[in-house]
Amino acid sequence: MTPRRLLPVLLTLLALVAVQQLYGCAAPADLEAGRDLEAAPERALVLVSLDGFRWDYLEAKPDVAAPTLRWLAGGVSARLVPVFPTKTFPNHYSLATGLHPQNHGIVGNSMRDPERLEDGEPARFSLGNRAAVEDGRWWGGEPIWVTAEKQGLRAATVFWPGTAAEIGGVRPSRWLSFDGDMAYDDRVDLALEWVDEGAALTTLYFEAVDSAGHRHGPDAPQVDAAIEHVDRALADLVEGLQARGRLETTDIVVVSDHGMVPVSRDRVVFFDDALDPDDYDVDWGEVPGVWPRADQDADAVVAALDALPHVRAFRKEDVPDRLHYSDHPRIPPVVVLLDEGWTLTSRDYFESRQDRPSGATHGFDNRYRSMHALFLARGPRFRSGLEVDSLQTVDVYGIVAGALGLEPAPNDGDAGALRVLR
Repeated sequence: MTPRRLLPVLLTLLALVAVQQLYGCAAPADLEAGRDLEAAPERALVLVSLDGFRWDYLEAKPDVAAPTLRWLAGGVSARLVPVFPTKTFPNHYSLATGLHPQNHGIVGNSMRDPERLEDGEPARFSLGNRAAVEDGRWWGGEPIWVTAEKQGLRAATVFWPGTAAEIGGVRPSRWLSFDGDMAYDDRVDLALEWVDEGAALTTLYFEAVDSAGHRHGPDAPQVDAAIEHVDRALADLVEGLQARGRLETTDIVVVSDHGMVPVSRDRVVFFDDALDPDDYDVDWGEVPGVWPRADQDADAVVAALDALPHVRAFRKEDVPDRLHYSDHPRIPPVVVLLDEGWTLTSRDYFESRQDRPSGATHGFDNRYRSMHALFLARGPRFRSGLEVDSLQTVDVYGIVAGALGLEPAPNDGDAGALRVLR
């Protein structure tokens, strides 16, 4: 019988004898090295992100082959409530720092900084702008890999937002610039190399579920296939740890950053029905923002947009307190919240792109369960068989710090979340 066919049996036996754990990372090309790693640390943890893995996928898709994820769920499992906006970079960095976006500064996947000028214009940040992504000036707070390094533990990171930047003068001992072409087995192989070298904290990132969800929608068979793809990668990781005798001593934490909800051309609101889009500086997306000029009345902009169906508009200082999205200069002066699954766009763009909007997306109000994410943890420092109704994304930093025996930096998480630890 092949090792792959033996895996479900292996996982069952592991569960019966209460051995459990994981770890992760990525590719030799473009690898950056910091301080030397050491022999196996007393405590070790791997933090794995499954981008776009909605909290209910495992329950809603019982026929999907995901034995490793279901095994992990036998430790601690919870619905994870993301921060607002429910986008990739804000949530990954909130997972890492325990801070809301208004407190760590990554307020969107794309943003501008009016307090820092480049060529006379506000500095710009976007996912595809590697120079900005690797510029530590954008990243506030203290992420978990910096906390670890500052307290004498080595961190090895791959493809986690912020890990390619020097933050507070510190980098992980091992890190990579993002390369979406890197095969998942290569990511796992590098993770295991770093485990051998003695990293105490390793992060790993898989984007397949998010990509399939965007293109095809959360209920599509392509999403099922993506779940099976990442589960096989996790299985390879578990097998590698078991072969090294490290499975019983390593904690595994698997999280996602947000959920996914269908969008369509039938659920569109036009900016033009309130204001002329050519007259306003608009950040488009699931959380549109408007930057009025000095001669434009922000209150009038709010009133005009708020009158549209499926739209709520606020001056940023009036955004509901529960969203923690009002106190940072990178947040637009006018913030627009859309009803779940609706799109605000211009007529010109809508008519020029007959294929948009389509598939599914995220970014909406975090009160919608379709936006909620996944938390699974298993290992010697986590409780077994514990189902928690919900945790907050900002709780994860403190949980990981607690599992590693680290003193956490100031954060917005709830100390009560540490109940998931033994």
